[in-house]
Formats: sequence, C-alpha cells, structure tokens
Amino acid sequence: MKSTHVFVIAEAGSNWKAGSYNQDIKRAKTLIEIAAESGADAVKFQTFRANAVYVPNAGKSDYLGKSGIKNSINEIFENSEMPYEMLGELADHCKKQNIEFMSSAFSVDDARQINKYVKIHKIASYEINHVRLLEYLASTKKPIILSTGASNYDDIDFAVRLLRKNHVRKLSLLQCTAKYPAPIDSLNLLSIPEMEKKYNLPIGLSDHSVDPIIAPVTAVGLGARIIEKHFTINKKLVGPDHKFALEPKELKEMISAIRSAERAFGDGKKRVLNVELELRKFAVRKIQAIADIKKGDRLVEGYNIDVLRPGKRINGSEARFLTKINGKRACRAIKMSDGVTLKDVY
Repeated sequence: MKSTHVFVIAEAGSNWKAGSYNQDIKRAKTLIEIAAESGADAVKFQTFRANAVYVPNAGKSDYLGKSGIKNSINEIFENSEMPYEMLGELADHCKKQNIEFMSSAFSVDDARQINKYVKIHKIASYEINHVRLLEYLASTKKPIILSTGASNYDDIDFAVRLLRKNHVRKLSLLQCTAKYPAPIDSLNLLSIPEMEKKYNLPIGLSDHSVDPIIAPVTAVGLGARIIEKHFTINKKLVGPDHKFALEPKELKEMISAIRSAERAFGDGKKRVLNVELELRKFAVRKIQAIADIKKGDRLVEGYNIDVLRPGKRINGSEARFLTKINGKRACRAIKMSDGVTLKDVY
C-alpha cells in the first residue's frame, strides 16, 4: 500500500523580506521556526535575479495593483531578490529546526547556487517550459516537484517528457491555480486523480486559496501526496505574498487537519475493527428467541424466533443463517431474548 504521509511544504515566498539584510535574515529564520513548530516537512523560499525573470519594462501586474502594490513587476522582483549568501545560513537554521530547506530556482545560475543546500528541487509553475532550467535540474539527479499553474496537458507533457528523457527518477506534479488568492471554485481539485492516472506520478496541490482547511484536506482525500501553501507572520505586512498567505495559527490548523486526514485513511483492508467489536456484538442483527423455547420445539420465524438486535443478551447466529435454523427443532431449552445458534438445532 502507498504511504499515507503527506509531504507539507510551508511556502515562505517573498514573505521573508523585511528591510535590511539583518532584518531579512531574522524574519526568514522566524518563518523557518514557525513552519517547523507547525509540523511542516519543509519550508520553501525562492531564489532569483530580477534581470533573469522578466523583460525590462515589463509593466505592472493587475492582481498586485488590486492589492495596493503600485510598483512595476521588475521593481517588485528586484526588491525580493534573496542574496545567495543567505542560502547557507537559512539551510543551517533549517537543520537546527529539523525541517527540510527548499528554494525554487528561476534560472540555471540560481539552481547552481541552491543545489548544494537542497535535497529536492521545486519548479514554479511559470518555469514549466524553461528548457535549460529543467535540463539542469534533471542533471542534479535529485527529486523534482513541478507546479502546473496556468498550464494545460501539452505544457505538462512537454516538461514530463523532457525530465524523463533526462533520467529524472523521482518526479511529482502539483495541481495549481495561478491566481492570488485563488477562488475555491477555481481550484479544479478533480484534476489530481486525473493527472495521477495520466502520468502515473505522485500528485499534490499548491494551494493559493485563503482557507486553511477546505482545499488541502479535500485534495488529500482525492489522493494528493504533497501540499504546498504560502504562509506569513502577519497578513498585514507589506509585500506581494502576505495577503493570501496563512498566519501561524492557520498554518498549524491546516497541518493538523492534514495529519488527521492521514490517520483516517487506515490500511485499506475492509474488516471488523477492534473499535467496532462492541457494537458488532450489541447491535448487529442475530437470530434471537422471542419466546421461551423448550427442547424439541420447532423453531418458527415470527413465532418463537426472529432476526433482532441482541443488545446484552447471548448472541445467536448471524441473520444470514436464518434459513438453516427456521423450521428445525431445538436441541436444548432457550430463554426468551437469548440467541439461537446453528449448534442449537437438529
């Protein structure tokens, strides 16, 4: 049976950005501590250089404008660049907190910088067709998780074929809706079992909705083995990723709900469980006497025996054996309400 453990990635995104380098590193470490304390398996940052992401003068993002952020996308990315020298310090802090360090690379140079610090590479949705990045990450021989926001099967097919061609042995895909925040009715969670069937790969969810429970737990029920969710210290902080991110209490609630969902899976084998034994004996219908029966009496359904719940009385045979008992004679005396078994008839 497949493992029921769900790999939870707490996505810090750009929410580590606070001001000076010292302020940034302090907030980033605080985010790591929050993720670890919440029970996440990994905490993820993003590593990029603005000039390697968007063209010059790319303009302003409509969705960020609606959030009150007036800067151009180039300015936002320039302000959110994580210094490469910060990576090692954050990775070391993750080790101390017993949580896995991750960071999405947006270029080959970025990937080279983070490769020494990560066990798993995560590819952002908008990099799904970034040929050179995919090729480099494949060459690291490390597991890869690929988000699929704003993509269709042609896009995913291309990336999966390329990564498989380059001998990636451990590949996972994340359903993702490229909207921040993403409305509940845009999440398309039924694509999770569809993608699992199509690609025969582990599938997860990168969730941009604001609710901490609905989408992650539903996704787990549909077979998601990875959940990624943005989080922050405080939604009111200034920055592009704070408003739709979970606060610490919400992150902890989400992970607790996911862990409960894991326990609910069981082992998949249908049987009578130990916790069911009491009510199986007390409430499942058996063949019971509805009148005092003497030795030699003929047993007649509706007259001196019937199919009833026995409660605390002696259990009779299971109701499915009624035809083997009805019409037979009792080989012993049986008190009203006590059970009648196959051994009691001839």
